[in-house]
This record gives sequence, C-alpha cells and structure tokens, in this order.
Amino acid sequence: MTKMDHATPCRQFLQPGEVLREARDYHEYPDLPLVPAHLRAPRKRPTRAKGLLGKLSDILDKASQPSGGAATGQPSDSRLLNNKLVDSRMTRAAGTVAENLNEAQENIEDALDDAANRALFGKTMEGSWSSMAGRFLVQVSNAGGEPRHQALTDRRLFVLTDQATGWREREPELEVAVQIQLSNIAELRPRPRMTFPRGRFDLVFVDGSWIALCCSFQEDMQAMVSAFHGR
Repeated sequence: MTKMDHATPCRQFLQPGEVLREARDYHEYPDLPLVPAHLRAPRKRPTRAKGLLGKLSDILDKASQPSGGAATGQPSDSRLLNNKLVDSRMTRAAGTVAENLNEAQENIEDALDDAANRALFGKTMEGSWSSMAGRFLVQVSNAGGEPRHQALTDRRLFVLTDQATGWREREPELEVAVQIQLSNIAELRPRPRMTFPRGRFDLVFVDGSWIALCCSFQEDMQAMVSAFHGR
C-alpha cells in the first residue's frame, strides 16, 4: 500500500531557510482530555440553506412549535392534567428520586468508562490548561477541521489541520493549527503500547507538562522521535 506523502504539504509552510527533518501523519490519540467550554473558540453557525433545504428547515421549525391550545392562548385538557400532576408533592418527590437515581447511574457508568480508558490508553496529558501541554491541546482543538500532518524542522514542531471537511470531497485547505519552538520541547518520548494504535509518543515540554501525540504506525512515530534526537 502506497503511503501518503506528508512532506510535500508541510514544505508549503516552511519559513525562509527552515529545514524539514521529518513529516508524518497526525493521528489524534484516544481519550485526550476535553477542552473546557470557557477555553473553546466560538464556532460560526452556518447560514440557513436556501431552496429546498431551507424550506425543509422552516417546516421542521414549525412542526417543533406547540400546537392546539398553546397557539390560541387557551390551555388544552392534557396541559391542565399535566399541571395537576406537576403540582402534586408525591409526583415531585418521585421525580426527584428518579432523577437522582439516573444521575447516580450515569456517574457510575462514567467512572467505569474512565477506568477502562485509563487501562487501555494510559494517562494522556500532564499539566493544567495553563501549562504548555494544555495550551497545545487548546490550540489544536480550536483550530477546527481535521488534523492531518505533523512536521519536525530544525526550528519547531507544527501540526497542520485540514479545513475542507464534510461529505463533499474537495481540495485540502491546510492551516497551521499549532507550532512549538524546539527550545520549548524537552523531549519526544516514545510510548508504544500493546494496544492499537502503537504510534504513540509524548511531547514533553520544558515546564514539565506533556501530551500524548500519535502516528498511525509505530515506524512513523519512531521516525519523528529519531529526527528530534538527530539520528
């Protein structure tokens, strides 16, 4: 199978005099922390489609609006019945108990999922959101699109993201999602695991924080690590 060329797209983003050492695919490592809502960049909402799609959206909006008595300002019989049920102390108490039980069950399920993910993938980041590792993940997440390539040069490590996403195939629209000067990197630490994917390595920063990066294949990860250490 012919491997994808990652060097050519990365060369387009080299600075004058900069030398590309290695370029490989960027495979997002599983179970990375979710960026908190207050650190996420706002997303632009797409404008409503015109023509048939726009009409369908209007129809769905109207269908989702209350009908019957609600439209005329008069409460329907079912609405009156629901109000009586809601006002009942016993109904409110039963609802509170059911809600607490559901929340407890969800917490248990989340804890089990977290334990399984830690056993499978290990710890994926060290450091707060203000650390170098935290800021790295925030920048990649806020860049949008799909991260495609990662490159190591004689000056920096950078990640390219493709903004041409969606169901319709089109030419890549690459942008630099994040870049780190080599002076801020302590090491690239190989961490191949027994589970797939085996191309994990940790990007360790000089402040002691680190984040798990990944290539699709172990040999690609090893090429990135070797390029950083000059072998």
